[in-house]
Amino acid sequence: MSPLLRRNLQMLPGLLFAVLIAGINFALFPRFLRLFSSHLLLVMPVAFLALGETIVMATGEVDLSLGAALILVNAVSVVAHSDYGISGPLFLIIGLATGLTIGIIHGLLVSLGRVNSFLATVGTSFAWSGLALLILGEPRGSVPSWFSELFSTGLAGIPIGLWLLFGSLCIFVIFEFSPLAVKFYAVGSAPRSAFAMGINVNRIKFYAFLLNGLLVGLAGLTITGIIGSGDPRLGSFSTLQAILAALIGGASFAGGTGNGAGAVFAAIGLQFTRNLVAWFGIPHYLLDLTYGGIIVLLIIAISFARRMLETKGMKG
Repeated sequence: MSPLLRRNLQMLPGLLFAVLIAGINFALFPRFLRLFSSHLLLVMPVAFLALGETIVMATGEVDLSLGAALILVNAVSVVAHSDYGISGPLFLIIGLATGLTIGIIHGLLVSLGRVNSFLATVGTSFAWSGLALLILGEPRGSVPSWFSELFSTGLAGIPIGLWLLFGSLCIFVIFEFSPLAVKFYAVGSAPRSAFAMGINVNRIKFYAFLLNGLLVGLAGLTITGIIGSGDPRLGSFSTLQAILAALIGGASFAGGTGNGAGAVFAAIGLQFTRNLVAWFGIPHYLLDLTYGGIIVLLIIAISFARRMLETKGMKG
């Protein structure tokens, strides 16, 4: 089996998970179909983060600052419009540039500074959340009217959530079939062998964080469009959800594997699972406990399934 085919097969757990949970939601609560596009939109910030995390983890690194970075992009974008009147394409550029800047800083710390990505991104997570609080202060502000309308009415009659899902999958396909993808997975699988083959390992890791930063920018703009304002308290669970979605999509902390599309679908499945738990009328103070228990069972099931596949692969 070719490495490309093996990576594409890693999409199946995330896809099947999303389809299964969506089917259960619809079977038990038929109104779910009517609200599908709204629920899909709510998950897209985490889906973008999961895609970016998958790219970073493919190189053997990790980003633990995703939630804080998301908040910072939201804060900068809202303040740019509310305090400085910036609108139009420049509003989008500022959000994306903020994410890219975060990616560049992480890339430099890891590739040039040789700082462990776990430690580097834990440290920057405090910096990003603190900076967002400094910039925004409190929940406030607004977004350009055209941007708010885009998220409320969609584009060309199609809900914006579907456009964002399509866009995330397009980004994955472009990455997966680019010459860089092979180098990313090679660096994650065996960095010394990749170096011996002439691959600049540090440069590839820098590119991974750069792409991750772009996706953080997209995630930040998406959450900004959803809530229509700035809130420095956002993103508390975004990092963990994104990492879990990346793991379901086949990524590994050891590097060298992962499927971005699988991570996107897994993020959708995780959000729909939370919706399912909420619709059963479970008290608010038990919601996170119940959801957490389901996630633990899901992790156990995925780990078991992976061990089974690895055992069959070794026997084959």
